[in-house]
Amino acid sequence: MIIGLRVVRLDLKAKLPVCAHPGEDLAYDIFALEDSILYANRVTRVRTGIAVELPGMGFLVRDRSSMALANVTVAGGVIDAGYRGELFANLMYHDSYEHGTYRIWAGDKIAQIIPIAPATHCPVFEVEELSKAERGTAGYGSTGR
Repeated sequence: MIIGLRVVRLDLKAKLPVCAHPGEDLAYDIFALEDSILYANRVTRVRTGIAVELPGMGFLVRDRSSMALANVTVAGGVIDAGYRGELFANLMYHDSYEHGTYRIWAGDKIAQIIPIAPATHCPVFEVEELSKAERGTAGYGSTGR
């Protein structure tokens, strides 16, 4: 069996994920199944009409750069390796106007899915302290601007 992204089209209108530069790009683009309206500052679940599987991998659903520039981002987005249902993109349109909207058309690229291997098979151990690291506990802003 060839290892690759396996996709079930749950709706005949659904588009399969694409990758413009295989082996270089980190993610596959996914598409809206149907027209949707995103209302300002509210999460809208947008259908893709597909289910996916990549053996041994889960997925992170992330923003597309061009949509993030238009103030549309993904809210949440972890697809577990064992999930076999339809993919959805939880999208939010950030707008200072309470009644603003953003239109998604069927067939638009709406998000990206990044394959990632689960590491939750590792056991959990309680310890007294963690190993030393150069960064230590330095957090937000510790590396400068």
